[in-house]
Amino acid sequence: MLALRFAQFGAPTVLKLAQIPHPVLEEDEVLVKIHAAAINPSDVKNVQGSMEGTILPRTPGRDFAGVVVQGSESLLGLEVWGTGGDVGFTRDGSHAEYIVLPKAAVKPKPSTLSMFEAGSAGVTYVTAWLALMETAQLIAADTVLVIGATGGVGSAAIQIARWLGARVMGTVRRSSDLALAEMVGAEVIINLESQDLQQSVLEATDGQGASVILDTVGGAMAETCLQVLSRKGRLLEISAPPGNSRISFDLRDFYHREARLFGIDSRSVDVTGCAAILAALTPGFEAGALRLFSPTMKSYSLAEAIQAYEQVADKTLRGRGVLVPQV
Repeated sequence: MLALRFAQFGAPTVLKLAQIPHPVLEEDEVLVKIHAAAINPSDVKNVQGSMEGTILPRTPGRDFAGVVVQGSESLLGLEVWGTGGDVGFTRDGSHAEYIVLPKAAVKPKPSTLSMFEAGSAGVTYVTAWLALMETAQLIAADTVLVIGATGGVGSAAIQIARWLGARVMGTVRRSSDLALAEMVGAEVIINLESQDLQQSVLEATDGQGASVILDTVGGAMAETCLQVLSRKGRLLEISAPPGNSRISFDLRDFYHREARLFGIDSRSVDVTGCAAILAALTPGFEAGALRLFSPTMKSYSLAEAIQAYEQVADKTLRGRGVLVPQV
């Protein structure tokens, strides 16, 4: 079968498209024929050697959607989707014609999503769920602030929070993003190009602040987020900018307000654990409460995969790149 492979870390040029032996399954495994698999920024960082724990040689790729073609009789022909913190790092990933997975790691794809959409939803929605539900223990009474409302994780988080009944605010960096933030579902939109974050949040919450803040940006923004966190509020951090990632804040104010600061790493959840999260999200997609809002999604064949990786790496790709092997 055809697979994208890398045996050393470096620029996307270390990737090679290779014919490798067709997989031999263990008793508890299934073979999924890949129909679509997104190229996430973390996939590029993995090839570059910026992620921890990767065992080489390896096929990269975290997200996938496809059809079970071998293994458990009860699963044959099932359209499935998935992702995993181990996929593409310690087990071969989805940037290939096929992927081998534990039976417990395949869950039915929502009928409302195309293969193309389902193959690019995993990382973003799993990360948002881990932050809001498993870490912050979100309830309907919460007021949620999402820093980066139009990004992949940000837009997923806004929809999940709205689906579960919370009030949601979101930030954008420019006026051109306002319409998309409104489409995603933010009830209060703060344009950081012209508005002060602290003043805007406090005005929108009668001076109380947000009880849950998901910061998808990191860096100095985290300091401001702490200032607009309500008493016993939860600040969720999922990333840090390149270079110096240190921040400083008033520790006395922090403990007097009984604030909580959490780090979330989607890499900590393997493909089977992520399957359970995607199963929990599926009713939201089936009901139309959850959708994908990428401005553009461009398809690439496996033969074009290295070019696609380069475009993600140098940020010349507008929207999302999705590998679509011949199916």
